[in-house]
Amino acid sequence: MRVWQTLKQIERYQQIASILLKNGFENLIVALEVQKHIRIPFTTPKSDILLLSRSDRIKKTIEELGPTFIKFAQILSTRPDLIPLELADAFSKLQDEVSPVGFDEIEQVFFEEFGKRSGELFEGELILVASASLGQVYRGYLKDGTDVAIKVQKPNIAQKIASDIAIMRQIGSFLKDRLKEYGIDDVDMIIDEFEKSIRKELDFNIESLNLKRFSKNFSNNPKIKVPKLYEDLSSQRILTMEYIEGIKVSNRQKLIENSIDPSAVAHIGFELLCEQIFVHRYFHADPHPGNIFALDEETISFIDFGMMGRISQRDQRYFVDMIYYIVKNEEEKAAYNLLKLAKINDENMNIDAFCKDMGDIISTYFYGSLRNISIQNLLNDIVALMSRYKVYFREDNYLLTKALITIEGVGKQLDPDFNAAENIKPFVLDFFKNSRSIGAFVSKIGDLPKALTDFAIDFPDDMKMLVKKLKDGNFKIEFEHIGLESLEHSIEKSFNRLSIAIIIAAVLIGSSLLSFAKMPPLVFGIPIFGLVGFMIALLMGAILIVSIYKRGKL
Repeated sequence: MRVWQTLKQIERYQQIASILLKNGFENLIVALEVQKHIRIPFTTPKSDILLLSRSDRIKKTIEELGPTFIKFAQILSTRPDLIPLELADAFSKLQDEVSPVGFDEIEQVFFEEFGKRSGELFEGELILVASASLGQVYRGYLKDGTDVAIKVQKPNIAQKIASDIAIMRQIGSFLKDRLKEYGIDDVDMIIDEFEKSIRKELDFNIESLNLKRFSKNFSNNPKIKVPKLYEDLSSQRILTMEYIEGIKVSNRQKLIENSIDPSAVAHIGFELLCEQIFVHRYFHADPHPGNIFALDEETISFIDFGMMGRISQRDQRYFVDMIYYIVKNEEEKAAYNLLKLAKINDENMNIDAFCKDMGDIISTYFYGSLRNISIQNLLNDIVALMSRYKVYFREDNYLLTKALITIEGVGKQLDPDFNAAENIKPFVLDFFKNSRSIGAFVSKIGDLPKALTDFAIDFPDDMKMLVKKLKDGNFKIEFEHIGLESLEHSIEKSFNRLSIAIIIAAVLIGSSLLSFAKMPPLVFGIPIFGLVGFMIALLMGAILIVSIYKRGKL
């Protein structure tokens, strides 16, 4: 088995090397030195390939490398804190559409999960609807005739992805320095993030939980239809839910033919995403046109709940405050609230300079009417500036920006006059007003007795633990100072100068006493030791004055 796996890996290395050569990345092949260990069919890149930008060539290479790498790039497209913005933008355009595997292989998954063939679980044959990197979607019918969609994970996909990740790690270890030329600083962390994300997507039980939570949030909203989950026919690798009979919002012409106003659909879709963000703090992180169906002019449905975003109550408040101050043309306050949503990787970052530059970007976009603002362009410029200052959003906040950009794009496809900035404004203003209302204040006060009670109950135990540590000599206080090195250096220089000044004063006083006492030997009636002392004090004083003057501190 190990020999077979090794042979398969060698074959995969050959395939990867060949694709890299074909797309003009010979420098990476040289850096890897793979030609010393495996035979690579020599491939010359076509002239039209070399005319493409480096990002486009990387995107094309990813597409040819197959499902694992496509999924890898798609996940990275939501993390411009890990890769350059240009690459993230190119990766966001990757399509997750691959050739389907045969139904015999899919049938084996049903048997492994339920101990039964598909025919024993569903009525009639299953009809293939879509094929993606991780799975395939079928349309079928329950025994009672209910129309359902069945998402089935491709056989052995988890093992294939694990093998590709191992190869990624090996390649990454060889190319760490070379990849820095492409703006990729920490390849190990990038692969770790991908592995964490892909493990979640490979577990359909997590998607089932996402679907149930989403359904509960919108149980009383007639504008959205959430597919029903069939838990008894769902598992880690199979997900069965209600089949949504509707029109994909990407098909604008078909919407019009069925008397559905695309503009109304655009506004409802954006309104529902805003409700997810500003009310539930739990949102669909991939609302692209293929994942949204219009049932009629007043009802839409989201599908595919594999990628969901969560925003904390604190970050939600900062996000709303940021947009509120943007709308109110208070750019500096907006910039400070944006910083609260992020993490700063540069200890010496000039916060005032960042806020000024961010204020310039915000004022550029919001100087005129909201009607002319593109949220995508605004967020792209914001993320680019943040990257320059080494300031990064937290992971779910990137998903939030991606969801807004995606839904804005959907809205513009449906209605060229659709403007996300105008549509988001009422949600922000309502949230801002409600969060600072008397009712909200009373609600927070209502939580105060519980907080005080919890504190009173926990305090004795906490004190016992603290006293025990003191008795045992295990009590430790750790201090971490950040950015104090320059202060320490300045203080040290100041003390050195003070010491020199004291020495100069001592020499002057001593020389004066020698001169007053007329202590021999004398030259022209002046004591030699006193004269030498005056000269030394004069020289040291001159050096000290020049040093201070050069630093502009005189």
